Amino acid sequence: MRIGHYMEGIGYPGGITTYIRRISKSQRAVGHTVYYLDIYPFTGGQDEAVDLPIVVCDRNDLFVQAKALGLDILHLHTTVRLQPQTCIPVIRSVHGNSPYCPSGSRYLKRWDQPCDRAYSLEGCLWGKFVDGCGSIRPQAVYAEFQHTWQDMHALKIIPAITNSQFVKDQMIRSGYLADNIHVLHLPAPDIIEYLPPKQEGVPHFVFLGRITLEKGLVWLLQALAEVKVPLQMDIAGAGNQQQEQAIRQLAEQLGLMNRVTFHGWVNEAQVIQLLQRARALVFPSVWHEPAGLVSLEAAAAGRAIVASKVGGIPEYAGCLQNALLVEPNDVLGLAQSIEQLATDWNLAKLMGVEGRQMAKEHFNLEKHLQELMRLYELSAALAR
Repeated sequence: MRIGHYMEGIGYPGGITTYIRRISKSQRAVGHTVYYLDIYPFTGGQDEAVDLPIVVCDRNDLFVQAKALGLDILHLHTTVRLQPQTCIPVIRSVHGNSPYCPSGSRYLKRWDQPCDRAYSLEGCLWGKFVDGCGSIRPQAVYAEFQHTWQDMHALKIIPAITNSQFVKDQMIRSGYLADNIHVLHLPAPDIIEYLPPKQEGVPHFVFLGRITLEKGLVWLLQALAEVKVPLQMDIAGAGNQQQEQAIRQLAEQLGLMNRVTFHGWVNEAQVIQLLQRARALVFPSVWHEPAGLVSLEAAAAGRAIVASKVGGIPEYAGCLQNALLVEPNDVLGLAQSIEQLATDWNLAKLMGVEGRQMAKEHFNLEKHLQELMRLYELSAALAR
């Protein structure tokens, strides 16, 4: 099969591009021909010339190029306005909330709360201008709503793949057809060498993610201030300078600098090292994470999780059976869950081993690719 993956910025680091490259490598390994397409040129180095994207002039040119390549399937990973004359089978992976949330965040910044509204023009405008959900610049607001409207048009015509039942349910709630939406959970990263969490010394916990308000770092630091037992928290990730500075200042105000280490951005090898030395991972998002890849990263390392009950996080945690779940912004609840794993090594180890086994059985790449190829065939049949 000749497969094309389209993503804006497909050559650059990020969770979606990591996923695309991982499945593409496996697709090539079993004999498929895979192309990358992008509207942005990529000037960085790659190991293989084939990994360089074919640059399209605009979204109209995307379908011209796809036809010229003789693609059997065009796999979209972002919002695209479909062309009526397109004769190429198309499928869309929905990696976020954009089909039913113009800002994509499902986060009410003014209240530091996840948004639970269904999509509506009036409700989402209220959310932007009153509740602080996303940008309020007129040009940005129009562009974000336009993307959602494009999705509402396109996803009536082509099959959609969501990375959680949560996202599918939200789409149905906002008027999408259930029969056109297929849930395909993300595959776990490669299972790494298992090292039991250290039993001696002060236990380490780790946060992996962007340094932004919606990732729950204010909540996490407030909870750490309530934890009564010794521990160390490793915070790995980067954000804009203003937010990073605000989080560091809060840690200082709460007297936490002796138990919190800010690592900044870390590479894949450093992520593995931080997970292997951790007792557990803390995943305190206060926005509706569509899925949450870090749950699978922790499971691949055999680590327990303390996480918030938002978005697709409980869905993955339920399958992995490796998490203590807390209502968002419940400071004492988060503190107690962290303390529980800090003081109960056996529980942390048992949960981590269970998650590792579940990741192998239910989130392996081979099963993911088998289902993905079945959905490609379904899309191709619908286009005939």
